[in-house]
Amino acid sequence: MTRKRSDGPVKEIRNTNGIEIRAKTEEEDRKTIGGYALRYNSPTKIIDWWGDEFLEEFAQGAFDESIQSRVVKALWNHQTSCPLGSTRSQTLRFNEDPEGLNYDVDLPENTWGNDAYESVQRGDVDGSSFGFITKEEKWSVIDYEGRKIDKRTITRADLIEVSPCTFPAYDSSEINCRSFEEIKEQRENQKMPESSQTLEIEKLRTQILLNI
Repeated sequence: MTRKRSDGPVKEIRNTNGIEIRAKTEEEDRKTIGGYALRYNSPTKIIDWWGDEFLEEFAQGAFDESIQSRVVKALWNHQTSCPLGSTRSQTLRFNEDPEGLNYDVDLPENTWGNDAYESVQRGDVDGSSFGFITKEEKWSVIDYEGRKIDKRTITRADLIEVSPCTFPAYDSSEINCRSFEEIKEQRENQKMPESSQTLEIEKLRTQILLNI
């Protein structure tokens, strides 16, 4: 069976738990939500369509350069037609936090802004998601649950958007990524030992499509 892979930069989407109502001041009369889009150095297991799996984590500061140099949007459930905020207008702000990518967004007074606030306040929406394009990554083989497994560490990436999302868990997403058969073949061809701590491999292109 032929397994398709992408050849160019691909926007990837990841999800995490943790979004909440932020403090609201009567003087400013604005509705603000926020939380962590991701936790640094926190490996998560990814399983592709073919059952291959690997761990993935983001290094601290992976998005620092991107946040300083590009406009990042906040969207409602990844819908580009429902913007919630923007770093350009400072309605989306990222907070310095060594634990992870922490953000606040001042919601607009419109239908989807009110929907987002109400859904987060009720606890119906408790997840946050983010879209990114990987710029630099490194791979290693580590011991995990009594076996060897590949681990992808993303060290630099372009952040495209953050989104409060309905389904915060990885298993709510459809994951489409390259098979690890190619990684295994490359390792064998280059005669790289299984116990090697670092693997120099062709970049993996992963795309997660949310069925919302």
